Amino acid sequence: MSLTTLLGAVVALAAHAGVALAQAPAPAGAPQPSYAPIGEPMTFRLAEGAGPGEARRWVSATGQIQAGTPAAFLAFARDKDLQGVPLVLDSTGGRVTAAMALGRAVRAARMNASVGRTIRVGDQDAVRTTDVGCFSACPLVLMGGVERFVPEDARIALHMFSVELDAEGNKSRGEPSFRDIEQAQRTMARHAVYLSEMGVNPRYLEIMTEASFRGEMRRLSNPEIVATKLASITPRAEAARAASIWSISAPSAQPQLVRGGRLEESDRMVVDHELVLECDTVRGFLFATYRQRLVRLAAPRQEPLPVLVNSVRLDTGGWDYVMRAPTGRGLGIANPGGDLWMRRSIPRKVFEDAAANGRLDIEITATGKPKRVASLHDASLGRHLPEFARRCDARPGLVSVGGNPRR
Repeated sequence: MSLTTLLGAVVALAAHAGVALAQAPAPAGAPQPSYAPIGEPMTFRLAEGAGPGEARRWVSATGQIQAGTPAAFLAFARDKDLQGVPLVLDSTGGRVTAAMALGRAVRAARMNASVGRTIRVGDQDAVRTTDVGCFSACPLVLMGGVERFVPEDARIALHMFSVELDAEGNKSRGEPSFRDIEQAQRTMARHAVYLSEMGVNPRYLEIMTEASFRGEMRRLSNPEIVATKLASITPRAEAARAASIWSISAPSAQPQLVRGGRLEESDRMVVDHELVLECDTVRGFLFATYRQRLVRLAAPRQEPLPVLVNSVRLDTGGWDYVMRAPTGRGLGIANPGGDLWMRRSIPRKVFEDAAANGRLDIEITATGKPKRVASLHDASLGRHLPEFARRCDARPGLVSVGGNPRR
């Protein structure tokens, strides 16, 4: 689509929607009003832990893009070397002109950009991508990244321009004037120039016009995200690996060492899982709890799901321990959000061996299904295990049984 065609079409768009200074943020998938409640302004925080890709340091950007957001980012970035550092966006959108200014500031800093929600896991940060998105004007900021990545299960959604909103989210004026139409054309032209500057295909603008601001937003499919050169797609499994690290909880009274991740049960099922280590009452042993939570199904089912887990085997190459379901039938989950867990006391030596050898595999056996294997090892296990063991050994009343016998 040529710029001339776009500018000709925007006259009718402006007559329907009004001046294009703000965009109404809303998630995809359901009819939405022409405005969203005024949100908190976007804030920036330097995070460390399990970031997108192999990044261990990134900038979390969360909230609405408002007029003062570009200045807030410049103040945050002052005296920081952010070249190559990802900006991880979690935003419902906001003001178009501010989003473009912020995107240009991100490009000037030579940062990369991605989508996700920064959360705290133990004593480190991690990025969650499920049910997280970048809507409305937010993708304009994403475009500022030198390299841009959208996780497979994150959402990008667009819509037409909306009228200006007052503080209560209501229209601030009635029918658009001729000046409004002029302003709408200028804003569309600024979009076109900005996309060319950032290396994004003009098809992006055409997609914007395929959804009215009064109805559903237009969600971009992953192929469209790639085809418009908005970003490349990070596979779900890769995003899950990036967000899976060992972290130690802060409270010293009952510390925990936790590692989570994601498993693809099949094409229709996705589950999250984690291994939680806690101090045992016997010196040299740890309580290990395996937990699994059903995230979603590809299609609703009326009947109960088949058994998900019969046993979980921990394998370090030198040590081999099995946690079994408390009943012979195994453990199952019937609905998304449901969970299951198994627990066993295991010698600490198992995990010390895993940290030394660089291997900690779990083999999960489900009734009538082959074993599924996932690795729970990374360098953070070796970093945290000595401190975790020290906290456990400092607890009073420990029973000593000598050595590390099998139990």
